[in-house]
Amino acid sequence: MPPLHPFRVFIHERLLSVADELFVAFEKTVTEYQEENNHLRRLLRVKPELQLCEIVMDGGSDLASFITSTLQHLKTLEPLLEALLELGVQDLEDLSYIQESDLLHVLKPVEARKLLSQFKTTSQKDALNSPPSTQSFSNTACDSSHTQPDEMFPSGGYSSASSKSPRSTSSSSMGCTPRRLSDNSWHFHFEIPWKKMPSEVITTLEAGKRPKKCERLEIIRLIVSEILTVCPSPKKKHISEIARQVAKVYPLAFTDVIEGEIVGSGYDSLTKQMISRVDNLKRGSTPLSLKRLKGNVISTSEGEDTPPRKRRLDTYGCMNWQPISLPPDETLESQKHAQEQLKKMYEERCNDTKCIESMMRTTFFTQRKDIISGIETSDLIDEWPYLFERTGMITHFKELTGMDIDDKAIANKYARVVSFLKSSEKAGKMETVLIEMETSSKNDADVNAAGFLQLLLRYFNEDEDQMLHKLDQKTLPSEVDCAELPSTPCIVVCGRSPLAAENFMLSVDQTIVNGHITVFTDALVLMFASYYCLNISYPAAQGATLEFLQRCLFKINPDRGSKVEKNAFRKQQAVSPKVLTLITKIADYEWRE
Repeated sequence: MPPLHPFRVFIHERLLSVADELFVAFEKTVTEYQEENNHLRRLLRVKPELQLCEIVMDGGSDLASFITSTLQHLKTLEPLLEALLELGVQDLEDLSYIQESDLLHVLKPVEARKLLSQFKTTSQKDALNSPPSTQSFSNTACDSSHTQPDEMFPSGGYSSASSKSPRSTSSSSMGCTPRRLSDNSWHFHFEIPWKKMPSEVITTLEAGKRPKKCERLEIIRLIVSEILTVCPSPKKKHISEIARQVAKVYPLAFTDVIEGEIVGSGYDSLTKQMISRVDNLKRGSTPLSLKRLKGNVISTSEGEDTPPRKRRLDTYGCMNWQPISLPPDETLESQKHAQEQLKKMYEERCNDTKCIESMMRTTFFTQRKDIISGIETSDLIDEWPYLFERTGMITHFKELTGMDIDDKAIANKYARVVSFLKSSEKAGKMETVLIEMETSSKNDADVNAAGFLQLLLRYFNEDEDQMLHKLDQKTLPSEVDCAELPSTPCIVVCGRSPLAAENFMLSVDQTIVNGHITVFTDALVLMFASYYCLNISYPAAQGATLEFLQRCLFKINPDRGSKVEKNAFRKQQAVSPKVLTLITKIADYEWRE
């Protein structure tokens, strides 16, 4: 063997080893580069307009200023702005489309809630405080290929501004011939066919009046006809955007509003009617097998599908569902001491309302902790007895939802809704309740309160016995057969009807939690507030009635999600179609009065 052979073998092995190390390092570098490149592609979507949006946002836009003013402790904006950009947010108004769950990977839960709540509040105040002004509406030319949506309809806001007729738009824009668009953003520059609408309808709209039923249907017919000319198979997102544009031009005529409060997005009823019109026109045109196939599809394209989200019934409508810290100067020991004081005050029948409110507010953190932990209702009564009394529950409800319970305003709403229901087309099925209301010896306020809930349940054709459980008028709390009670919150009526009874009880989880209620309004408020304070979803059998109470009486108006328990056979919507229809009819009725 030549003397150099071992040396050559050694050199060869070392070179192979070094080569392997180089290839591993090279592959790792390539992989990291590809991952970073893919991240940037996902972030920017390789679209010039999004790159421009990023520059604007980094330059101190309204969005960045709003975030800075709302979340002053936030150390850096970049992660949040990047997340918003990735979600498609291009300006401040786009926040109306963002949900809390979209931001939880970059913000804490309270920060996300605070940001979205402040946006909704700010939009509402801006719309309500803006002086009446003349609006103009301009549609984008037909050949635009990258037109961005115009200003979003304020989430939660209701503008009373009148508008110039959109028919005065430049002829170059309005004169375009409708054509089918392949661009999936066609709905942002869709031209609403105002010119095709009867002059008397336009006159009504420009006068700030709600159109009659026949006029509204004609408007919807014309708009949907134009939509199908442009896009033969519009999706809900397309129709919703067009409905938003319509409501933006004539807010007084089309916005879903009750008692001055926007319901949902403000244009849900218009969206619903337009979708129904599209479905009616397309009925039978889609094979059943194709419909079934579409129903089973989970994702359609890589990178654009989203995983199914868990429905958060508990936090729906809440602003402070789970406080993250104790109040200033409070400790766990001081909270426990205050809790024991409240127990003692309850045993001594203390009626110092202000003191009870203050202590319930101070111990809200610990109350929520106990409730969220799943403590049994019977134990919760022992630990927090005032939570089931009017003063304590209203205090907890306000801290949880941010909503005050105004007895005077609620009484006015009872009267207005009862007035409409008396004249509605369904008055026949309510005849027995209406007769009892006429002959009742109680004062008008009590009659309207007791009659209101019964009429509403019958209007929606929902199960009355599950919400109003009737017993003998002499029944004591200890004598109630709790096994016969529904598991959801209900009012136990001690008498043949709410109008005849003098005493009421509140039941939660088949447990009498308050057995000494003498005013029906108090019973109704406690029953409804229990759903929120105790994290209970609405039963489907009374879903419409409870949602109407939520939106009309208690002014809780989320435009996404639902508190109604999921029905496997029925698709849920942000606002119940039944509730939307009733709200629209009441609004039309009041305009006619």
